[in-house]
Amino acid sequence: MISLTLTSCDLIKIKYILAIGFLLHLSPQLFSQDLGSEPLEQSVEEEKSKEKKSFKDRLFFGGNMGAQFGNYTYINLAPLGGVKINDQWSVGSQVTYSYVNIKYSSYSYQDHIYGASLFSRYFIFKNIFAHVETEALNGDWARSGERFNVNSLFLGSGYMYRINKRAGFGVTAMFNVLQNKYSPYRNPIINVGFTYGL
Repeated sequence: MISLTLTSCDLIKIKYILAIGFLLHLSPQLFSQDLGSEPLEQSVEEEKSKEKKSFKDRLFFGGNMGAQFGNYTYINLAPLGGVKINDQWSVGSQVTYSYVNIKYSSYSYQDHIYGASLFSRYFIFKNIFAHVETEALNGDWARSGERFNVNSLFLGSGYMYRINKRAGFGVTAMFNVLQNKYSPYRNPIINVGFTYGL
């Protein structure tokens, strides 16, 4: 049997030896650098371009359109445009025009509906975003010959399927929290569109 007696001075020496060994073990990770494969000037230029994008480079455009024909004819055009505040947050506006013509045996309704909306999107993850939008649509909602606005406030989220760095298709699921009897929407609202300038 081996017996070992250590003094306090020996314990301090062991602590220093263990600490130095631990630091030597970590030193390759602490002091190593990955300079990458591109020249330093190129990486500096890329960092500057990421930091400052011109207003033109931050603009995006897109929209959606749809059509249905028959007893219920519906034609919709809704172009949009906006600006990216940063890589995750964007704001924009959309203009909407719809033609509606409904014909059933004892019911008939025809109207030209137009309006606009303001929206904001915040990308929580690379392709998943939160969405808030306010919209005003003008139409003959009461079928009285008098046109008036119907306001909506949409809250929701969506998924952007990116085709490349600048373009993608988006699907947004929203709820109109200002439902009233003239609202043209029924919850949930699913919107599909195209965006260029991501």
